[in-house]
Amino acid sequence: MIRRALTGAIALLLLAAKALAAGAAPMPRVVLVRPLTAPPSVGEALARLRGELIAAGFQADVVELPLGADVRASLERLAPPNAGGQAPTALVAVVASADPSTAELWVIDRVTGKTVVRRVSAPAAEPARVAEILAVRAVELLRASFLELAIAPPTEAAAPTPAAPAVERWATAPLEERDWTWAIEAGGGTAAAPGGPWNAFLPVARLEHAFGRRACVRVGFAGLGTADRVSAPNGSADLTQTVLLAEMLFRFRRGRRLQPLISAGAGALRLAVDAHETAPYQSVGGTRWGAAGDIGLGLRVPLRRGRFEIGAEVHALLAQPYPTAQYFGQEIARAGRPTLLATLTLLGGI
Repeated sequence: MIRRALTGAIALLLLAAKALAAGAAPMPRVVLVRPLTAPPSVGEALARLRGELIAAGFQADVVELPLGADVRASLERLAPPNAGGQAPTALVAVVASADPSTAELWVIDRVTGKTVVRRVSAPAAEPARVAEILAVRAVELLRASFLELAIAPPTEAAAPTPAAPAVERWATAPLEERDWTWAIEAGGGTAAAPGGPWNAFLPVARLEHAFGRRACVRVGFAGLGTADRVSAPNGSADLTQTVLLAEMLFRFRRGRRLQPLISAGAGALRLAVDAHETAPYQSVGGTRWGAAGDIGLGLRVPLRRGRFEIGAEVHALLAQPYPTAQYFGQEIARAGRPTLLATLTLLGGI
């Protein structure tokens, strides 16, 4: 008796540990099958067995089922869920024989797929004890089955998917973002023309109107910034560029932290020259405008839970006719072939 108690306790402790690891899964449920033509000793055995199982911590239900010649097939067709929708973990049936002191005990473990059949007999001098012996023997078989299940090595879990780098998770994470119709954009930029002036800093201002979540139109200005000084044999010249543009803009990956954009537009490019000649020459200056076409690429980073966005863009402008600066008939700088404009701005939606 002590050995049986220890075996049962170990099985229950292991099952409880596995249940906690699996998120507090319910204890195993056992269905006790009582054949319709069973003698009273079978009913008494099942009642005793149900009490033993409940005391051991199992869920136990008794059902009546007509058993045919193929007992296993009859039991396999039985899979009634309980009120909580839990299917049985094991099926137990007691099949009486012609001898009232003898019966067959069927145990089907539906988890391991094993079926155990035992013939149980009471002592010849005590045939009435067959019910008690059947109950004790059934509990031993079930405990052994559940103990084997509890100590079986777990199946090898699939290798976890490596976590994406933090930068990738941040870039692809969904973002709560409010749409806007009008927006004001302000910031700074730099403009450079290969073989021409480089204006290190230009203030930038734009007004933008959105049509839905992707398409926008905007007008923008960049100018009134620092000048680029070009030296010549008899003096120098300060060159500045001013850009006026009307653009169509398309935004992608709306609702994400990094949103690419492309733009195309047209406008005007202005080159201003302030010359400084040495004596006896007189200083002169002038401006030249040219029509310009523009294409741009950029990236915006919406700020969380707000209508503000940080934007970075690069534009290429082609002007026709392209403005040039000449010194004593010699070209010293040109713009719009192309002029490259890079901007960094803060946008506020309305």
